[in-house]
Amino acid sequence: MVLIPQRLFSDEHVTTILRDGNTCILSKELSEPLLSREGYISNHVISMVLSGEQHIRTYEEELIKVKAGQALFVPRGMYYVSDLVPEGGTFRSMLFYFDDSIIQEFLSSVRVTELDKKKLPNHIKFQVEPAVKLFSESIQSIYQNHQIKNKNFLQLKLLEMLHLIHGLVEEQKLADFLFRLTLPKKRNIRAFMEKNYDKPLKMEDYAYLTGRSLSTFRRDFKAFYDTTPQQWVKDKRLEKAVHLFQQKEKSVTEVSYEVGYENISYFIKEFRKKVGQSPKQYQLSIHRNNLDS
Repeated sequence: MVLIPQRLFSDEHVTTILRDGNTCILSKELSEPLLSREGYISNHVISMVLSGEQHIRTYEEELIKVKAGQALFVPRGMYYVSDLVPEGGTFRSMLFYFDDSIIQEFLSSVRVTELDKKKLPNHIKFQVEPAVKLFSESIQSIYQNHQIKNKNFLQLKLLEMLHLIHGLVEEQKLADFLFRLTLPKKRNIRAFMEKNYDKPLKMEDYAYLTGRSLSTFRRDFKAFYDTTPQQWVKDKRLEKAVHLFQQKEKSVTEVSYEVGYENISYFIKEFRKKVGQSPKQYQLSIHRNNLDS
């Protein structure tokens, strides 16, 4: 499973400005398009696009476009596919990743005066006001260019960023969003699993993304499907693999990844258990049948 921001720490296009574990401030710059990058966001993030565009497709089939001069706040837990598109030769962005402790610290010093009763959105997008842009550029100039890596500054800078946005963006929008984000919420297991069984997620990830503890997720899943989530996911993935081999000429590796298996050897082993043949043998048998028919 590709976790964000963990993957970014070794990305050649990304510079770490300040970091403490997976709480961090990063800058990203590239000159060529970077397309169809999948990931699971493990920490809340504010993505501030300074030049170019970012296109995000979520597991709910929503397309989010973030243009230069805009920022996107995405809570942890989103599985997405992202395209980064340079404009005028360059894509540049600043990324601020933080956990619930930062949100709680921020909320302890602001008031939510009016709670929006509408459904909590999956993200919020807002314009980068000049003061916010200047703040982010100053972080880059001071901490990146001068190689000051003291992580003691990190929490202060993240809190300062949230307070700046809170003061400049639409009144109470950020505070309301963050407050409601901390409230317990559940997703419909059936709808979520039918759409996401082929993602390379662990049971802990499925539990988190549906708003449940692991034990509650297993109990609720059993009530819906009368089987364990591990068995159901395995059956669904292998059924899809059989269908893909029947419908398309794809390699074993391609099919393995497409149905959520990152370990090719394990996929081959599980496929053989279900079908009685290895994926290659199954492909050959389909090919022979097609020639005979």
